[in-house]
Amino acid sequence: MTLPNKAQDVSAKPPVSRLSTLDHIQIASLWFALFTQWMTVVPVLVPAQVAELLGRNAAIKEGVAGSVIAAGAFVAMIVAPLAGALSDRCTAKHGRRRPFLVAGVFGTSVALVSLASFNGAGSVWLYTLAFLHLQFWWNWAAGPYAGLVPDVVPKHDANRASAWLNVMTVLGTITGNVVLVALYSPRRLYPAVATFIAIMLLCLWLTIRGSPEPTPAGSRERFELFAFIRSFYLDPRIHRNFYWVLVTRLLGNMGIWSIFTFMLYYLQDVIGIHHPTSLLNGLLGVGVVLAIPTSLLGARLADHHGVVPVVRLTSWIMAGAAIGLVILALYPNLLLVIPVALAFCAAYGTYQAVDWALALKVLPDDASAGKDMGIWQVSMVLPQIFGPAATGWMLSWIKSFAGAGPAYVTAFIVAAVWFALAAWLISRVKLVHDTYSPDSSGEHTTEPASP
Repeated sequence: MTLPNKAQDVSAKPPVSRLSTLDHIQIASLWFALFTQWMTVVPVLVPAQVAELLGRNAAIKEGVAGSVIAAGAFVAMIVAPLAGALSDRCTAKHGRRRPFLVAGVFGTSVALVSLASFNGAGSVWLYTLAFLHLQFWWNWAAGPYAGLVPDVVPKHDANRASAWLNVMTVLGTITGNVVLVALYSPRRLYPAVATFIAIMLLCLWLTIRGSPEPTPAGSRERFELFAFIRSFYLDPRIHRNFYWVLVTRLLGNMGIWSIFTFMLYYLQDVIGIHHPTSLLNGLLGVGVVLAIPTSLLGARLADHHGVVPVVRLTSWIMAGAAIGLVILALYPNLLLVIPVALAFCAAYGTYQAVDWALALKVLPDDASAGKDMGIWQVSMVLPQIFGPAATGWMLSWIKSFAGAGPAYVTAFIVAAVWFALAAWLISRVKLVHDTYSPDSSGEHTTEPASP
C-alpha cells in the first residue's frame, strides 16, 4: 500500500442505474454491525464495568464512566477523519477502503476480547486504555467506511442509501440490546462479545461482497506529511455547502443529545413517574420501530421534494417537540408526554434517514471522500461530548435554587433553540440537483466563492 501526497482519482465510475434493495442492504451491513456495538458497549457495558471495578456503590462511578466515554469520543473525533484521509490515498489492488475495513474489524475483535477480560477486577486506568484501544479500531474502520458509501453509491441513489443506513442503525441498536439481554451478565462478557464479533465478521463479508470498489488510478508519489496535514483545511469560501451542513448537523445533534440524555430524569423529577425506566424503555422501543418506516418515507420525500426541505422540516418538528416538553414541564401530563415523545422519535428517524444523503451531496471532492466524511462525523461526536455535559451542569445549577421544573424548562428551551437554528441555517445550503430524476445523474456542484 503506497500513500501518495495527493488524493487519487477513481478510474471507474459507479453504474448509472439505481442500486437494488439487496445492494443497499449489503453496503449498509457493516454499519449494522458497528451499531450493535456502539449502542450497547458505550451506554451499557462501560458504565456496568466501571461500577464493577470501583464498586457498585462508589460515589464517583458516574464521573469516571462519563470521563472514560468522553475520552473515547475524543479518540473517535481524531481517528475517523485521519483513517478516512489515509484510505483516500491508498492504492490497494482491491479497493482503497478494503484494507482499513479489514484491519478495523480484526482490531476491533481483539479489543473487544481485551475489554471483556476486565471481570470485576483490575485498574481503571488500564480499563480506560482498553476502551480507547477499542475506539481506535472502531473508527479506523468507520472513517474509511463513510468514504466507501460515496465510492460505490451513485449520487442519484444517495437518498435510498441514506435511508437504508438509518434502517441498519435502528436494527443494529435493537440487535445489540437483544444480544445483551440474552447473553450478558456481570463478569461474564465473553458470550456477548463472541456474538458481536461473529456478527461483525459476517457483515464485513457482506459489505465487501456487495461493494465492489472502483480501482484507484493515478501516479504513485511520495507521501508528504505537511501536504497531508494541509489537506484537512477546506476553504469555506469554496465549500460553503459542506460547512453549512457541518454546522447545522452539529446544532441538531446538540439538541438531540441534550434531550435524549436526560429523559429518564425528566420523567421522574418533572412528570412524576415513580418508576420511569420501564416507560422510557417502552417509548424508545416504539420510537426505534417507528424509525424504520419513517426512514424509508424520508428517502421518498427527499426524492420528490429534496433533501434540504426534509432536513429543515424534521428540525422544526423536533424543535416543536422540545417546546412540547417545556409546556409539559409547566403542566405535567403523562398521557401527553407519549405522543410528544413519539413525534420527536419519528422526526428524528426521518432526519437520520436523509442525514447521509445530504452529506454525500455536498462532498468537496469524491477523491477525498474518506477524509471529508470523517470530518463530517466530527459534527456527530462533538455534541455527544458537549451536549450532555453542558445541559447536565445547567440542570444541576438551576435545580439547586429553583427546582426541577424550571431547570428542565430552561434546558429544553435551549434544546429547541439548537433545533431552530439548525432548521433556519440549513436553508443556506444550495444544491443544484436536490431531487431524483431518472434522466439526471444527481450530480451536485459547489457554488463558486463570492467575489
